[in-house]
Amino acid sequence: MHIMVIPSWYSSPKNKVHGSFFKEQFKALQNSGEKITVAYNEIWPITLFGKINEKRKINFNVEDGLRTYRYKDYNYLPKNPLMFKSFNRRMDKLYKDIVKNEGKVDLIHAHSALWGGIAASYISKKYNIPLVITEHSSLKYAKYLKESYKKYIYKAYESADSLIAVGNGLKKELQGYVNKPIDVIYNMVDLSMFNIDNKTEEYKEKQHFNFFSCAFLEEGKGMELLIKAFKEAFKNQDVTLRIGGDGSIKSSLEELIKELGINDQITILGALSRTQTANEMKNCDAFALPSEHETFGVVYIEALACGKPVIGAKNGGAEDIITEDNGLIIQKNNMIELINALIYIKENYNSYNKYDIRDKTAFNYCEEVLVKKLKGVYKEVYERNI
Repeated sequence: MHIMVIPSWYSSPKNKVHGSFFKEQFKALQNSGEKITVAYNEIWPITLFGKINEKRKINFNVEDGLRTYRYKDYNYLPKNPLMFKSFNRRMDKLYKDIVKNEGKVDLIHAHSALWGGIAASYISKKYNIPLVITEHSSLKYAKYLKESYKKYIYKAYESADSLIAVGNGLKKELQGYVNKPIDVIYNMVDLSMFNIDNKTEEYKEKQHFNFFSCAFLEEGKGMELLIKAFKEAFKNQDVTLRIGGDGSIKSSLEELIKELGINDQITILGALSRTQTANEMKNCDAFALPSEHETFGVVYIEALACGKPVIGAKNGGAEDIITEDNGLIIQKNNMIELINALIYIKENYNSYNKYDIRDKTAFNYCEEVLVKKLKGVYKEVYERNI
């Protein structure tokens, strides 16, 4: 089957992490025998007009073994719903070029309605091609979502032959927008770098204890709460917290740490590469991220793959991942529960079986499980449209 995949955001030489999990999924599908072609509308902000020295319009390259077509151009109508017509025309040109060079497309799989799913819906209807949309993002918490965009998103959802959510919390939200069945298929997580390092991992009575957290340092990630709770739980104890990430509130978090007098216990590391993140996960004792909202929660899974107990909040994504066997879930924005969870994890660290945590995580989010489920969806949708 020839599947045209349309990511709403995607990795590039400038930002290899952005949408990297899409690429891993596409590679896994291709490795399973499906023919995969990537069609990506790479949208440049109009504020950068004349500052980008790259070829505009259609660009083709084989990227990490994937045949990839990018339409590169500026968004000439920012924040105006008319931009969707422009994006649809660009996707139409990509589609025609793909058919010309790669052959007939049997099925389209778009990832997130904004922006890829809307254009995918247009192509699906125009050329009568079965459409699958996987939603990765919450509309409730979408940073760039305007009210005028919503009708286009709902229309894309309704037009999909199969609508997938990456978690049960997101499924519940989507059910408020559309009246149709919604499947839940978790994202595949590349765990090749995230594993138990027995050189640094030994269960023993620990004098020093190290928590790790990692996220974009923005409002809603629970970092201020975590820092304050850590201070109440462990000030002047041999316990540390290392925080990976960068963002608009990084400097205010650094000021908070100074004000609380815990500079010697909490370190903000800044942006980390995937390799650096894996090393921090392996070298910590436990992971904590009490964010207010997650549609999935990749960092929880990466920590669990390293055998670490985790602390999360009831944020829509963590509930599918964290169990009593691998960590604790608190109510959102609950300082007392977070303080108690931090203390409990430290004092009961040895009660968690790192190998069981790792094995269950690897099984639930492995490539084989994801590919099998997606191929089942493709088969059902394709046969229904013959």
